Amino acid sequence: MSSRYDAVIIGGGVIGCFLAYQLTKRGKKVALVEQGELASGASGAAAGMLAADCEHFEHPELKSMARLSRDAFPSVIRELRQLSGIDAGLNERGFLVPARDAQEAEELHAGMLADCSGEWWRPEKLQTAEPALCKALHGAVYRAEETQLLPARLTEALAYSAQSKGAELLLQTKAAEIREINGSVQGVMTSRGLLECEQAVLAGGWQMDQLLQPLGLTLPLEPVKGEIVEVHSESPLLTSTLYARNVYIVPKPGNKLWLGATSYSGDRSSGVRADSVYKLLSAGSEYIPEIRSSQFIRAWSGHRPKTPDGLPYLGGFSGIHGLYAAAGHYRNGVLMSAVSSSILANVMEGIATPGVNLEPFSPDRYQRQREGEMVL
Repeated sequence: MSSRYDAVIIGGGVIGCFLAYQLTKRGKKVALVEQGELASGASGAAAGMLAADCEHFEHPELKSMARLSRDAFPSVIRELRQLSGIDAGLNERGFLVPARDAQEAEELHAGMLADCSGEWWRPEKLQTAEPALCKALHGAVYRAEETQLLPARLTEALAYSAQSKGAELLLQTKAAEIREINGSVQGVMTSRGLLECEQAVLAGGWQMDQLLQPLGLTLPLEPVKGEIVEVHSESPLLTSTLYARNVYIVPKPGNKLWLGATSYSGDRSSGVRADSVYKLLSAGSEYIPEIRSSQFIRAWSGHRPKTPDGLPYLGGFSGIHGLYAAAGHYRNGVLMSAVSSSILANVMEGIATPGVNLEPFSPDRYQRQREGEMVL
């Protein structure tokens, strides 16, 4: 382990690993610090959907960034496979947003036309493409551009590809303190010792705020617990991803389906509620009746980090030179990882990303708000 780096990244999830990969490609000496294992938090618990059009975004710029990020994945994944030998399992069979009745069909069709994305599949076409779906469905919006993958595999591929280019992966290593002198980052104190650096990045989960409190800074984040159920069938039940209003069903390799996801704001508990398993299986079987006779494999949970306004933290802190954040992506950390890491790598090099206004995503927007209230 070296003691001096260009940048130290705190957090071994998909965004931290993507940033490590971006920076090492640019010739930077990087250390990635993770208190557990790679993808041991929200990244490993995610379903891996790259749903830029299906997801609802509060901010129009975020929507545009999400589409850019989604579209970058096919080439990135090919590159990662060559470097790491890890296949992230990209599924490019598109997404289906189904209509359960005539009213839903009318609403979805109108929304599709307004958004200029997707095509309308009538019930006959839907049944031909996905015969296991409930025959009572009134059609669906099909979005060919939407994809999904295995998020833990993606995270590992990014980390080991970064390592192949010189990054140091410090797993089972806790970041204890960010050292600064005269308003500039000097290093990160860890359970392995001091890592000297001029740039430090907060790219972890919902507890990132703890590292900032000694600096007089804040990064408000709330955990939102989500749960997913996995089932297995003898033959494939679904090829495209089903993105319904009350459940999503994501086909994975080996005739597996992932059904998700619940949402419990502020719930810090681990484990999976029995009630959640029942609800997800019941909702899923409304669309694919054969789920009832499939084999239950497992269920898991994770905590998605959510900001008060729903916008991620992306950029530098104005109060401390060399301190950055890429956190709080809530439901879309995997989706946004490609574009967020690219934009932040530019910021760290003093390069503007054309067409991107980072002001709404400033990491110290709540700090400035609090200071303004104190002045008043």
